[in-house]
Amino acid sequence: MKRWRCWDFREIDFGAFEMKSYEMLKDELAYQTWLSRDPEINPPPGGESGGQMTRRVLAAYKALESRKENTVIVTHGGVIAAIMASLFPEEGKNRYQWQPKPGEGYAITGGTYSAIP
Repeated sequence: MKRWRCWDFREIDFGAFEMKSYEMLKDELAYQTWLSRDPEINPPPGGESGGQMTRRVLAAYKALESRKENTVIVTHGGVIAAIMASLFPEEGKNRYQWQPKPGEGYAITGGTYSAIP
């Protein structure tokens, strides 16, 4: 199997909040302001919104899918969730509901999926 790194499958860019815990951020006005808005359309300072991340990830997924090869993607839960929400909208789940637990994921074959515990 060929190994390939795609930077577009990286997790959302949290900008100024990157690598900081909730405890470190909870009293910062910029963080409180960001949380009070819709993160799907409002990015954190210097970062990207959920919608921007989703568009980036889906463009990379479509490019990979066009290769018509069996593929394994090892990435963050938010990236997996963005792909699943896009591919299976009839499930009625949002991006957060698709997010797998650490070490888990999904197998997609022929337009169907199964959970990988």
